[in-house]
Amino acid sequence: MGRHHVPTRSGRLHGRLLHVLGVFSAVVALAAVVALWQFGGEDDRDPVGTLDGPETAWLSPGEDGTSATASADAASATSASPSASSASPTTEAPSEAAASTAEAEETSAREEEPTREEEHAPAGASCSATLALAEEWRGGATVTVAVVNTGDGEIDSWAIDLDLDDAEVTSTWNMEELGRDWYGDSGWNGRLDPGEDAVVGFQAETDWDFEMPDSVPCAAED
Repeated sequence: MGRHHVPTRSGRLHGRLLHVLGVFSAVVALAAVVALWQFGGEDDRDPVGTLDGPETAWLSPGEDGTSATASADAASATSASPSASSASPTTEAPSEAAASTAEAEETSAREEEPTREEEHAPAGASCSATLALAEEWRGGATVTVAVVNTGDGEIDSWAIDLDLDDAEVTSTWNMEELGRDWYGDSGWNGRLDPGEDAVVGFQAETDWDFEMPDSVPCAAED
């Protein structure tokens, strides 16, 4: 009988390892095919790792590199520096024109003040009242008053203030009492042309040290 070769234990182990390696190689090859199909099979997929953000100006073969660089620098400066509107202060100092306008309005208001005061005294209506001592005795006196139209136009009425120190009016002629030491014309002698006068008078009780004034306040209306 011939001699038969009996496989040893080491030979069987070596055969199993080869079988395992073959299966592993097949799995790796299959995984590679699947990965290639997923990442390289579709042409219209966006590149992996692309992020949303400002678009980058890519140079075409016919474009100049200098213009592309200038565009990139301008975009960088715009995003880095704050805008003019945000950097400028929100409040501004008053302009010279506004200050001039305010001064003009203030000056105009000051100029109008005398005009408002003159509304109470009609232009051209004025008079004067001059006193003359006609007679004097112990404790009394008789006084004549010349009321003159000193304005530019005629007046229709007049009134004089006989609030005298150390004297009290007791009677009058050619004028009427108006109250609070004021006395006015009697009607017929109220109308006076410019420069024309009306002569009136009064008697008064006086103190021993009475000094008669030269004139008293006079008011006229046209």
